[in-house]
Amino acid sequence: MNRIIIYYGSKEKFNQIIPKEYRNLTDLAYESDKDGKSMRLVIPNQNGEYPPEEKEEKINVKNFVISSDEYAGVREHVIINFANFLSKFNIENLYIQNPPLQISEQIRRLYPDAEIKYQKYKKLTTSHLFSLNNDYDNKIIGQEDVKIELLQALFPLTLRYRKKPVVLLFYGKSGIGKTETAKYLAKIIGEPIFRKQFSMYQNNQFATYLFGGAHYEKSFAKDLLDRKSNVLLLDEFDKAHPSFHSAFYQLFDEGVYEDQNYYLELKKSIIICTSNYTDLRDVEENLGSAIYNRFDKVIHFNDLTDESKIKIGEMAFKKYEKDFKYQLDEPTKLRLKNSYIQCENVRQIQHTIENTFALSVILSKVKK
Repeated sequence: MNRIIIYYGSKEKFNQIIPKEYRNLTDLAYESDKDGKSMRLVIPNQNGEYPPEEKEEKINVKNFVISSDEYAGVREHVIINFANFLSKFNIENLYIQNPPLQISEQIRRLYPDAEIKYQKYKKLTTSHLFSLNNDYDNKIIGQEDVKIELLQALFPLTLRYRKKPVVLLFYGKSGIGKTETAKYLAKIIGEPIFRKQFSMYQNNQFATYLFGGAHYEKSFAKDLLDRKSNVLLLDEFDKAHPSFHSAFYQLFDEGVYEDQNYYLELKKSIIICTSNYTDLRDVEENLGSAIYNRFDKVIHFNDLTDESKIKIGEMAFKKYEKDFKYQLDEPTKLRLKNSYIQCENVRQIQHTIENTFALSVILSKVKK
């Protein structure tokens, strides 16, 4: 082969380095299986002699590109015997995205000069921290104390020697800024957030997802390799059963994650876990000390004060006034303010204001 590139990163970045014309794994695996199933009838001549066996012609492939989503679509034997699979083709250039260990180890043994490329994720800088310090209070209302905790926790990532992730736990009531803070950090850095909702994982399938199963099954390691961002949000982390926490020990300690199919390193990343517990003792008891002690910082999000609710309500009011192109009368505004100040979180405030605007607009059109 002329060139072999093993690329670790997102599909978007992988597409930027591959040629426009190529053949993929799904295509060649199908062709290989089709040829393997075909039978050739060999008839002896008059002397009972069989003609010499013809050598199987190899298929010429100029560019062979394998995307990470293709491993699930081929039979297991293709991955396990990948070197034998490659031997059926004359390949000039090979491009592989996020290969399982079964494939990458075979490639490296056969072709020790293969190029290994990694996506370069954006790193947190002191400029990002300045932006956080200046703008956070205007974006996330009522969590002024959180900003100081964040600045302290994130600063080590700006140091050259720091390679491992910063792992944070946000706890407090739902809808008061935990998830929005994670999204805000990703926005400051300039990357889309990587988010997993852990409340969805309550059964044995989660064990396969975390520790790895067959190559056709989804896995957390594969999702991490395919990610577009170095800001990770593990939402409602406390909802996952404690028996699964061991999967995260090495990730939180060293930034390394591996299962039976994949291995990866997350350098200088920000890993944020959230919990809806409001008491620190409840958080530690429910998570367990083994995982709790691996967080670099545990940050409490305060309940919203009336002053914060009024500020959130005013911001939401201006937004919906612009969106609906409609102005409420003064008595309705006052009743609305008295109503949303009773709400507990941002979502409730926004829904209350949005519903009021929607109803007022509908009634105004009915009167006409």
